[in-house]
Amino acid sequence: MGFFGNLFNRLFNKNKQKNTPARISERSKSMTIDIQGDCFVINGKKFEIPMHVDALSAILGNPRTVKFNTTPEMRAFLEEMEGAPVTNRVNYAWDDLGLMCYTLNGKVINAFGIHLRQQTHNSPANPKMHFGGKITINGQHWLPIVMSGDDDDTSRDVILGELSLTASYSDYYQDDSTRDETSFSAIEIQLYKGD
Repeated sequence: MGFFGNLFNRLFNKNKQKNTPARISERSKSMTIDIQGDCFVINGKKFEIPMHVDALSAILGNPRTVKFNTTPEMRAFLEEMEGAPVTNRVNYAWDDLGLMCYTLNGKVINAFGIHLRQQTHNSPANPKMHFGGKITINGQHWLPIVMSGDDDDTSRDVILGELSLTASYSDYYQDDSTRDETSFSAIEIQLYKGD
């Protein structure tokens, strides 16, 4: 769902999400993503947030772009929340990998997303396929670390050094004792801004 979709859901919609089977990207099955305290590593290549979209495109290929019209009210809201000017909102999706990123100026990535399952709030910026590779946090399986994070009813939030990680629930009402990898629809990585 990503940051903006998750924010929309948190503010306006607490509907139960459907846990539909993922359309896994064949290309992504051999990929590894390790989320660390100051970066994330895709197949051994280190990326930091913020970064220029060209750095990801050089490794992942050319993404599909989705441009957003930003109303003055939304611009003011985003600028206050992000602490940066919003000049050209463009999201990029690597449809065949299940990966995406958000920008506020069209080029500098401020959040990176990994899509795991179909989501109820299906933004046009979401990738058409879902990531099927291996995800770790500091070399460890991601689920126990995510489950130790703060629960905010729609996701789990974990602070990892300079980064903030949000893992969105597929089903908001599922009992925590039964959550597994299929219980999450997306993982988003962004720079931690503090409280």
